[in-house]
Amino acid sequence: MKKLILGIALFGGLSAANAQIDLGVKGGLNFPTLSGDSRQLMGDQTKFRTDFYVGGYANYKITDQISFQPELLYSKQGAGIKTTDNSNTKIVTHNINIPLMGRYEIMEGLNLEFGPQLGFLVSAKAKSEEGKTDTKVKITDNFKTFDFGLNFGAGYKVTDELEINARFTKGLSNINNVFPEGMNNNYKITNTYFSIGVAYKLMEM
Repeated sequence: MKKLILGIALFGGLSAANAQIDLGVKGGLNFPTLSGDSRQLMGDQTKFRTDFYVGGYANYKITDQISFQPELLYSKQGAGIKTTDNSNTKIVTHNINIPLMGRYEIMEGLNLEFGPQLGFLVSAKAKSEEGKTDTKVKITDNFKTFDFGLNFGAGYKVTDELEINARFTKGLSNINNVFPEGMNNNYKITNTYFSIGVAYKLMEM
């Protein structure tokens, strides 16, 4: 995986000198969950929930069809929790993500994309709402700070400036940092989420 990251970054860096660079902003909805051994670690099964992401990107056009696009995103992730009572329980994590995307235009306006992602946890909370009672517990130490994953997605340019896009992100790192008493340390939790959104080009360089 290190070779993959270095290869994409080096390819993009060497090509940037002669490439057109587009700078823009992007944002949209996340549909995250925590995959793996969540039932064993948390006592309840996780489910997808809805939140958002926002950030910026720089797109380096290498050829007419190929481009390299690093991004810097603030992303709210975590998971919903399936409970047996009537409470609305969820885990909310605040993350800074750095996708390093290779993009290929398969037809005019339509791009497929693939690349690794570096993720950094800022904070995490468990939230529960039952009736008029709202409980929040800080659980940042329950998760590892660094996360590595892979992105697969597509984007379609509506205009030269505006693009709609969709992406699937699968975390490969075990972000579990707490092991309940009596359990071994093989339990694994990974980030998994879908996202849909828009990107807007601000300028060309």
